Amino acid sequence: MDRTVTLCIPGCEQHLYMVMDYMPGGDIVNLMSNYDIPETWAKFYTMEVVLALDIIHSMGFVHRDVKPDNMLLDKYGHLKLADFGTCMRMDEDGLVRSNNVVGTPDYISPEVLQSHGKGIYGRECDWWSVGIFVYEMLVGETPFYADSLLGTYNKIMYHEKNLSFPDEEEISNEAKSLIQGLLCDRTKRLGRNSVDEIKNHPFFL
Repeated sequence: MDRTVTLCIPGCEQHLYMVMDYMPGGDIVNLMSNYDIPETWAKFYTMEVVLALDIIHSMGFVHRDVKPDNMLLDKYGHLKLADFGTCMRMDEDGLVRSNNVVGTPDYISPEVLQSHGKGIYGRECDWWSVGIFVYEMLVGETPFYADSLLGTYNKIMYHEKNLSFPDEEEISNEAKSLIQGLLCDRTKRLGRNSVDEIKNHPFFL
């Protein structure tokens, strides 16, 4: 998580300064634009995102905007999750209640899209975004991309018939299984009961 520090600089008492860790590796978007990501890399970065989200969830929060732009790399190549502007605290039942659709279109889960006016969902919305992320690393684009925002949302809502894997991409059955286990209805999604459902998936073995 970002760490903020208030600096007391003479003459600047009216200003707030934010000091954060330096991330010389840039973000994952930059990494994907410069390299064809092999599955070994995808495993590494996916698990680091999973571990980061597990910590956030254990603290009682849902991130709600998991995407490559918010994944920064330190000088050792390790990933840090950033941008907690849409983060929301879960209630005692493990759910958040929000009437606003938040997040980035290509990465929003179906339940968040349906949240306008009556949004009740849990941490599994973050796991959906992880599924989008894995697919994007291995295929090079998000699975429900469309030329219009409405088109993207329509594909997400009917994800059962819109999720497919291009024949020209070499993707292991284990990777496909993980993606399918994350990009499904929230009642069946990996991680809905425990993060161990994701950690123990064959993709990571």
